[in-house]
Amino acid sequence: MKPKILFIEICNYKDYPIGGYLAFAKQMVTAFGNELALVGMSDDTPVGMWTKKEIDGTTFDFFSVRQITFNHKKSWIPGRLKAYLAVRKYRRKIFDRNFHNVFIQTPEVLFALSKIQITNLCTRIPGVENPMAISRYWYGKYFARIFDLFFFNALMRSDVIFASADTKAIKAFLARGHGKLTTERVIQFPTRVNTEIFQPREKLSVRKQLGFSTETKIIVTSGRLSKLKGWELLLESFTLFLEKFPDSKFIFAGDGEDRNRIEEYVSSNALTEKVIFTGRIDHPTLSHYLNAADIFVMGSFVEGWSTSLVEAISSGKPIVCTDFSSADELIIENKNGFIINDRNPKSFSEAMIAALSLPEQNLTERSSEMEKYAVVNLKQDILSHWKLK
Repeated sequence: MKPKILFIEICNYKDYPIGGYLAFAKQMVTAFGNELALVGMSDDTPVGMWTKKEIDGTTFDFFSVRQITFNHKKSWIPGRLKAYLAVRKYRRKIFDRNFHNVFIQTPEVLFALSKIQITNLCTRIPGVENPMAISRYWYGKYFARIFDLFFFNALMRSDVIFASADTKAIKAFLARGHGKLTTERVIQFPTRVNTEIFQPREKLSVRKQLGFSTETKIIVTSGRLSKLKGWELLLESFTLFLEKFPDSKFIFAGDGEDRNRIEEYVSSNALTEKVIFTGRIDHPTLSHYLNAADIFVMGSFVEGWSTSLVEAISSGKPIVCTDFSSADELIIENKNGFIINDRNPKSFSEAMIAALSLPEQNLTERSSEMEKYAVVNLKQDILSHWKLK
């Protein structure tokens, strides 16, 4: 069967680089199967040519634009720039197959394809913040204004635009465009969750499998280990939490460029015996850690529509998080969690303690409500807005 959709995301569609872009790419693979032709990066296929690649038991037409280099250290060259250059280099070869329907979700890919005629383009914006304004590279902020100019102009060629963010964030995004895009052109499109994997399970059984005591208080956060995820606030709050619950563990379920910095912080603050790093893990394993947890926490400065948050709620966990896009629409205050606006460790730790007392029935009800974001509906939801040609 000839693929109907060219999907471009510079990841390996398995476990690298960790984060929301990868999570959605994997959901697309699950939803559409080999109706997709994939462009990404790989460590087991040649670069610069179409080939076959098996992902989760399904064989895909696959084009690798670069080799994977696993590294916890921050690269001198931003990943977005690497992706732009790689796609730009091979764009003619990629489109030798004359794809009509193209789905992308990063501005750098949109920029790299500026010279390519695309019949039917769907662009998903995973987070509507200006990535230059929140870049981990110090010089990024100097390019924020020009980025918006180019990005909004580039978006104009999209036939469909999905934004994975809450209503308030989308409104602010449209204002940045100074009228280039209207409300009707941008469709709110929350990220999805595999509810067959992320669902409430018996806590004691899961803890036994993972080797945790039934008495220990377990705090979990998941996703990419980066500065923007606010890990310092989480650890400062956990330190205060330990004063009341000394038999506690904090688990970072994931990996990322800040791992070494976090490990140094943990060591210098005498938390080595209290903090666990899982590294890269698959979704079933992540589900185990979530179900072993007493509380799920997030300290992010910015998010789009947080996949990690949806997964935790779907797993029936109480939440304590900062005030980022999607939090207001996913957290019902004092029912399934708390949103902390001031980034104060004391306030955050007090909310963690309060979260332990939230009724289980509330959490179960909120978990069942996440079915509306189930990945099984992803294909239907996309195609209800985007008509293939």
